Amino acid sequence: MLLPHQQDTDHVRRALRNLLEEPPALVGRTHHAQQSYWHCTPAGLAEAAVSGELAPTTGRTTGERIAASKTGLREHGLALVDTVIAFHQAQVADRADWRVEAPHPTPAGNLLPVGVVLLNNGSSAFVEIDRTMSYARLVAKLERYDYRGAPPSGRGNAARPPRSHWQETYAGPSLDRPFPPVLFVFAPARRRAAPDTREVAFHERARRVGSMDYRLTVATTILPLLTKYGAGRAVWLVVGNGRSEERRTLAALPKAR
Repeated sequence: MLLPHQQDTDHVRRALRNLLEEPPALVGRTHHAQQSYWHCTPAGLAEAAVSGELAPTTGRTTGERIAASKTGLREHGLALVDTVIAFHQAQVADRADWRVEAPHPTPAGNLLPVGVVLLNNGSSAFVEIDRTMSYARLVAKLERYDYRGAPPSGRGNAARPPRSHWQETYAGPSLDRPFPPVLFVFAPARRRAAPDTREVAFHERARRVGSMDYRLTVATTILPLLTKYGAGRAVWLVVGNGRSEERRTLAALPKAR
């Protein structure tokens, strides 16, 4: 939002205030952890959609998503913002190196990670934010991450055979990078068990997933721990049979085979 010839953010805040005063308001503002967050209102989203300036989305808003917007989508978004900031401040990944809900083709249909982050070492990681999802749905989504058996989507040539989606996207030109780790962040939510309690319960269920035999690297943390110490510190707990219960740094996570 910053223009090359501008040296501060005053013009941005002025523009946002003008949009806030539009009838109806095109943006809204909320406060969280002594920070001010601006967001599009439904009227603002509609205005942006008809402007022709936005790339087409992969799908339409469903009734379930509209209902979620009234019952906690804002809090979910704020938890994602806090996660992005924790990665950025720890210099693990720049805040601009995130993709949200990018579709990934699997045999069971598109998988939509909450976020995909490009880490500063050139590798990537899938990030899931959980506040209210049931354990059954979390585990079901986890199982879909092992989609390496999907048929190749890339085009081959005389120099190399066709590659699958994950190889084309994440493995690098020489296929030397392992499958990205899947990182779960458990955030506080009203009328739900505490994040650390949900984290333990998730581990008990996720260990039964067949892909935990080193085909996937899955690690978890809780949002209070992540925001306090940062994404680069030993805040990640690895999921899997026989693995250490001590929290690790991102760099110390085991690599998927």
